[in-house]
Amino acid sequence: MNPMDQLRAARPAHLDDAPVDARTRAAELSAAMAGPAPRRAAGRTRRARDGRPAWVLGGLAAAAAATAVAVAVAGTGGSAPAPSLALPAPSTSTGGPVVRLSAEQVLLAAAESSLKAPATTGAYWYVESQGGSAYEAGDAVRYIVHSTSRDRTWTARSPRGTSWWVSQDLGTRPAPGAEEAWKRDGSPARWTVEMPVPKKGDRPASKRLELDSEPGRPFGNPINVGDKVADLAGRNVSVAELQALPTTADALKRRLLQGYAGHGTESGDKMDADSWLYQVTSGLLSDMPVKPAVRAAAYKVLAGLGGVRSLGEVTDALGREGQGIARAESWSGGDFERQIIIDPATGVLLTDQIVAVHPGGAYAWAEPGTATWWHAITKAGWTDDKPVKPDHYDTPGRPSAS
Repeated sequence: MNPMDQLRAARPAHLDDAPVDARTRAAELSAAMAGPAPRRAAGRTRRARDGRPAWVLGGLAAAAAATAVAVAVAGTGGSAPAPSLALPAPSTSTGGPVVRLSAEQVLLAAAESSLKAPATTGAYWYVESQGGSAYEAGDAVRYIVHSTSRDRTWTARSPRGTSWWVSQDLGTRPAPGAEEAWKRDGSPARWTVEMPVPKKGDRPASKRLELDSEPGRPFGNPINVGDKVADLAGRNVSVAELQALPTTADALKRRLLQGYAGHGTESGDKMDADSWLYQVTSGLLSDMPVKPAVRAAAYKVLAGLGGVRSLGEVTDALGREGQGIARAESWSGGDFERQIIIDPATGVLLTDQIVAVHPGGAYAWAEPGTATWWHAITKAGWTDDKPVKPDHYDTPGRPSAS
């Protein structure tokens, strides 16, 4: 058994799996644009031990060596090019020496790579993603199903343009490994499940949700109100404000912390500053039209947080390989791990996901290692292509429930 195989075999099983779904997330963003900034569901953080698995570097050896000696270097300014529209396949070479990289080194390598992306421009910042959520279902026998969706967002560069969010329910299926249990349950095509929601007072911590195996038709709506197009750190912002974000880690951290109030961005649950920054900064990296120098600064903000650890090479929900970075979170529903999967060679954030570690409450059904939610980016960049509007849509702030 080679060293990489030995390391993979020795890792706890729950760390090899890669958790609000993308459709709900976009709907809440749309609602936010029509009123006060929302509070993102999140939890309090538990510090995790920093594991440092081996990584076969290959072409990343030079970048890793550079970042290892540049840990304290702040992000560079300037107008470096934006990421290309189509995301490249993660770089996972099998050549070169095997070295151990910490989470800090992986993130700093991604920061350096972010500054080298090819120049692009366009009228819209376009993001295409696939999201999913896991639920426990079944009448005769219990098993896990995955509900997935495809989301597309066109964010207009001009404050006079209209920004659009369009989503399509891709249907619900038994999770891998749950097919036999599904058959014993009568191979249903529809399910009624319990969806966890933040608990308030006497209100239950879950609500019933109807799921269907058949894909739905696309729906969506404009998401901008005036020039405001996104929610960043609890505040509605414009593309111009996103483009003007600080390009050094210290300055960006100070700017983001202006929205910190001691609780989550979508709930009143207490949350420490590092947990809050980890969540907000990850969202900035996955979805928002910021300059490459800002992306580099964001990776450096993540690298400076406590409790952030490396998972080594992992595979996301779409089968793409990347380097996993994780931070523990404790909610009323138990202990979880928030993971991001990145390609350090390109600086691309591939997937943001949540994995159950010691779940309880509405998530008591989840075995350790169950991915309860994921948001995988498949395309991101500037384009001149106009939004593809759905056949039916609601007014801003009122996303369709279909």
